[in-house]
Amino acid sequence: MAAATRVLSTNAGRTSSVTADDVLRAAGRIVERHGVDALTMRRLSEDLGVAVTSIYWHVGNRDAVLDGLVDRLLARMETLSAEGNNPATRIASLARQLRVTLLERQHLVGLAHERDRTPAMFLPVQLAIATELADAGLTGTEAALALRSLQVHVISSVLIERAGARSASHGTLDAELWPTEHPDRELIASLAEPADYATVFEFGLDALLRQITSS
Repeated sequence: MAAATRVLSTNAGRTSSVTADDVLRAAGRIVERHGVDALTMRRLSEDLGVAVTSIYWHVGNRDAVLDGLVDRLLARMETLSAEGNNPATRIASLARQLRVTLLERQHLVGLAHERDRTPAMFLPVQLAIATELADAGLTGTEAALALRSLQVHVISSVLIERAGARSASHGTLDAELWPTEHPDRELIASLAEPADYATVFEFGLDALLRQITSS
């Protein structure tokens, strides 16, 4: 989609230089703050200060805007790059970047899934991880299992953290349910505290990578 600036008429009869990128950025802000259902052409036009007909002319209808948002997400996934001086640290960097992207763009990720773009969304990071696994000596079914395990770990971490954000008690236990004679009181006290999901993610990632690189 061309990003060339075009002069659009505004609701107030003025003119405003707006690009397709401006439209999609504004649409993305609405979706990430309020969800996909909150994105209407009227709301988008109000945020941009242009007429609804101008958005139709410049980008297309609401469906085209949503397609554009998914395309931007897929383009973002292509920017994830391995960092580090060995396969394990480079894989870890990719896993962390993927996790952050999925957390920050959860509504767009859901939109990509609804539009059957999930395989394309994950492909760039899968290819990058496969390259690092090959450098670590893993190929074939062994590499496939390692890649899937890493992807499941990232996605599970994201889903659990989202659930935790919706409920303050998520991830904690009721200490009163544990037997009073249980010997590890420190364990129970720690589990009764809210989970630090970033720390849990790093612990699991480290365990996975040690298993993968020792194979």
